[in-house]
Amino acid sequence: MKFYDNSVVPTFLLFLFVGFASLNHLLLYGQTSEVPSPQVVFEEPLAGLDPSSPPRFIPGSGLFLGAITEKEMGIQTTAAVEKEIAPLYLGESQVYRSSWEKSSRYNGQEEGFAYSTSFIDGKDSEKLNVGQRVHVKVKRAGSETLSYEGKIFYIDKELIPIIGKAEIILQISDPSHTLQVGDWINFETSLGLVASWLTIPESAILDTASGCFCYVFLGKGHYQRKPIEVAFVSQGLGAIRKGLEKGAEVVTQGAKQLWLLELSLSQSGGPSTY
Repeated sequence: MKFYDNSVVPTFLLFLFVGFASLNHLLLYGQTSEVPSPQVVFEEPLAGLDPSSPPRFIPGSGLFLGAITEKEMGIQTTAAVEKEIAPLYLGESQVYRSSWEKSSRYNGQEEGFAYSTSFIDGKDSEKLNVGQRVHVKVKRAGSETLSYEGKIFYIDKELIPIIGKAEIILQISDPSHTLQVGDWINFETSLGLVASWLTIPESAILDTASGCFCYVFLGKGHYQRKPIEVAFVSQGLGAIRKGLEKGAEVVTQGAKQLWLLELSLSQSGGPSTY
């Protein structure tokens, strides 16, 4: 029978316990100290970030221009704003009574005023009112253009059932007696009530075979073409029914050049020098 020293057993167990603990620590350290590799995000460089970069077109995003190209194209922008405007009626009328003729008690026409007549669409006549102000221009020989102020003197709607038109008589202030019988004049006046509309300059509107658009500046050389619906154009402003938001920066100078550039780049499929 063999006898073992009792002091050896505890020492052996202690050594075994320390070994397992060290192994477990190494396993845990390997799990917690492992750092995942960072995800690298690759972004396509935009031409607008480099002043000397050639123009680029990215479908769905728009045009990206370098500062040099922007300067060469002379691009200017302005914000879409709300304004009180109304559509304009542009018409032509012929003078039938000169301002030097004596006043007539019969029809109320007065000396010092010329009178003209024109026929307009019956539906348009419903949006005009007697007494409404009109602005009149007459072209003379050469490049001279004379301007006058007047008003709608009379609206005769009896012809609407027959020819669909109404006769409009204008009273035009002409104290200098410059308008003569037979002269053709151009006049404009508000067609309907003045209302608040989101407006952009007429120069920003591109009316193309593909639809009506404008270019919006999104910053850092980024320009995007937006389809818009224009209700009417009046006094150099387009009233926007939909497609834009208040404050949007639209291109007022260089819009046509941007459109031609986009067509060129989209057809070529790559960057291009301008």
